[in-house]
Amino acid sequence: MPLLLPIHRLPARLAVVLVLSLDGAVQAEGFGRWDTKLRDCSLLQGRMELPLQAQQQTCQRLRLEQNMEGLLSVRLIQPSAHQRFGSQTLVFGGVLAEGQQTMRCNTNGECQPRWPIRLEVATVASSLADDQGVAPTLPTAQLARGSCLLERRALQCQARDQNGHFWEAKARH
Repeated sequence: MPLLLPIHRLPARLAVVLVLSLDGAVQAEGFGRWDTKLRDCSLLQGRMELPLQAQQQTCQRLRLEQNMEGLLSVRLIQPSAHQRFGSQTLVFGGVLAEGQQTMRCNTNGECQPRWPIRLEVATVASSLADDQGVAPTLPTAQLARGSCLLERRALQCQARDQNGHFWEAKARH
């Protein structure tokens, strides 16, 4: 018959190690990122009343970041040719739509998406620049409403805020 001791009778160090290892195994797998190179990408941002003046940009990489279970950010990245370490990005952040599964992440923070992914967008952050690498505005982050649909080989995101700004992204990977 094995000897079973209540947890309060285990040596303190052993109890802490057991609790942390059980807790860490669950939590460590809940966050991380996945990224890939894009074949085609089009980013658009502007104002609803001035659609012909919308700024268009391309991007080269897609990064999905899961910092908490159920929360996801879709980051579209274009390395800047005019800044050594800079880049322009458009980020759609929000919660997974009802019934969607979180990404599977290992303890190193490497994740694998479970396609398709439907995201209810709550915020948009952008730092887009023109062809010469000049940003016409400061980087921004704002509350917005929209959605993203990410499939195994394509994505489509759109969002609008209450002040008439809009953001759209289409890409294939």
